[in-house]
Amino acid sequence: MARGPLAVASLLFLIAGLATRVRPQTPFDQEIAAAVVVLLALPSFLALERSEGTGRSLVLVFFLSVLSMAVEAIGVLTGIPYGAFSYSPALGSPLVGPVPWTVGFAYVPLLLGASSLARRYGSSLPLPAQAALSGLLLVAVDLVLDPAAVTLGYWSWVEVGAYHGIPASNFAGWLLTGTFYSAITLRASRGGLPEGVASSFLLILAYWTGVCLGLGLAIPVVVGGGLLAIAGVAPPGRAVVREV
Repeated sequence: MARGPLAVASLLFLIAGLATRVRPQTPFDQEIAAAVVVLLALPSFLALERSEGTGRSLVLVFFLSVLSMAVEAIGVLTGIPYGAFSYSPALGSPLVGPVPWTVGFAYVPLLLGASSLARRYGSSLPLPAQAALSGLLLVAVDLVLDPAAVTLGYWSWVEVGAYHGIPASNFAGWLLTGTFYSAITLRASRGGLPEGVASSFLLILAYWTGVCLGLGLAIPVVVGGGLLAIAGVAPPGRAVVREV
């Protein structure tokens, strides 16, 4: 997605997030939430497909989705590595253990986008350092996403932490797993991830920043605004060259 249309789309999703609090409830809220998750993921997946080819991109997305959801299931069942928490039915039917099917669609685009941004900002760094930078970006995203999702009742924590009720173990877990997944993603992408892969990262971040704004969550809004600026002015990524 070109930068101009992406900026407009990000603004629209920010407004949509802002309206979440005042939107009337309907019998189809679960379906609407699932549709939004899939819609936000599509730009990233399509950019990856154009770059890596259909087969390779499907394998990578499927592997990352299953891996991250399996670790998420371990987290729900054991409290490791994020801390003890549980999902509400609002995110859809469980697919991997107690983890809703929408989680893969929600997380993998963030992972792809963070990996792309880390490579673009850290082009002179070795892969492990790029992966760590990507992990830090994912933690920053969760500083925006988690407070809003908890407030809306999408999941809940057993242990109450200092940051909007979220325990520090959650952010440590995001850093650990995000760095690991990013290393896999960066290693698997041939010649680097294209710029368009970060489109969903921006759209998702804009949406949840809008949600936080509507909920009056000041610190997440500031973090979200900073991340949007960082992502919006990132150095250009590589051009898309279809590899077969």
